Amino acid sequence: MTSTRHFALCFFGPILMGAIYCGFIFQIWDWLDYRHISPLVVILVGVVFFAWATRWFVRNFIAVDCPFCGGKSYEIPDRGNRFMCRRCGKDH
Repeated sequence: MTSTRHFALCFFGPILMGAIYCGFIFQIWDWLDYRHISPLVVILVGVVFFAWATRWFVRNFIAVDCPFCGGKSYEIPDRGNRFMCRRCGKDH
């Protein structure tokens, strides 16, 4: 995967997962009301959690191709959209 596609996945992935989660909550809205659980609070907490979890998953498990050696590069923590290769050790 290229770094541009990785950036797009990091941006749109949490949005897409949040939308899927909201769709699920809308499906069980009546059940939540029946159980006296506020669906809006469930949506707020769930969307924040799924956005964080999706971003964490993409950062740690989706590799970017190293432009120098072709190895797998992963995002450097606390340095947005910067990657370090596991094979040659260069960052890009």
